[in-house]
Amino acid sequence: MSARQGFELRHVVHLARPLGRRAGDLEQLRAELLAAPIDALFHHAVQYQLRDPGAEQLCPDDLSAWIGGVVQDAETAERLSFVVQGAQASPETLRAGMLEVLEAVPAKRRAERDAPEGSAFQFHGSVTLSFPTGTVLGEAHEVVDALLEADASVWFFHLVEEPWNTGGRAPLIEWLAARREERLAGWLAEAAASGLPIDKARARVLQRWRRSHIGRRLAEAALTPGAERREAGRQAIANLVRRTPRPERDS
Repeated sequence: MSARQGFELRHVVHLARPLGRRAGDLEQLRAELLAAPIDALFHHAVQYQLRDPGAEQLCPDDLSAWIGGVVQDAETAERLSFVVQGAQASPETLRAGMLEVLEAVPAKRRAERDAPEGSAFQFHGSVTLSFPTGTVLGEAHEVVDALLEADASVWFFHLVEEPWNTGGRAPLIEWLAARREERLAGWLAEAAASGLPIDKARARVLQRWRRSHIGRRLAEAALTPGAERREAGRQAIANLVRRTPRPERDS
């Protein structure tokens, strides 16, 4: 895509489909992950981020939650969760990382770490339906407001799902870089990979964007006459105070 072209934002919905495959213990989970289709990996270890975008902390992926809550193996659940959060840009990297965690558990123990009757892990796949939002970005500064005002699925689609489907490439970030907005592109990539819930990641980008523009306005004001410069400085500081989140008080 040319840097001169606009960038159309899209949102996404996912339809879960049961695969008829299940795992009752860690050994069966290992075997199923070895053969699981990519859309099952996506549903259980990537798409879960979108289910509660306003959470205070990112909830565990489906697999880690089952291992920790049903199988009651907190150590393996923690190790698997760490791998999931760090390997989502590549299906095969994700699969290999999860298998490595499970294979580090001795085979006998994998079979002994089983779920109560009726609590087997049920595998689902995910069908993606993407739709245009009607918003076409023409300038880089429009990106921040658009991503904040849009549904959380827009953020997820462009900064999580598209890299998953394209070997790590993010067309939105590439479009920004082509327009020489490398800093904003870097902030978005960093926030998307931060492990934060979507709303918190978006708020972090907004805060950094606003602070960078306050600094630029202060620099520009240094070139203006004294009275105008003092007024610009006061206004910039006042804006920073209003926009900086206040720390929550203990109840």
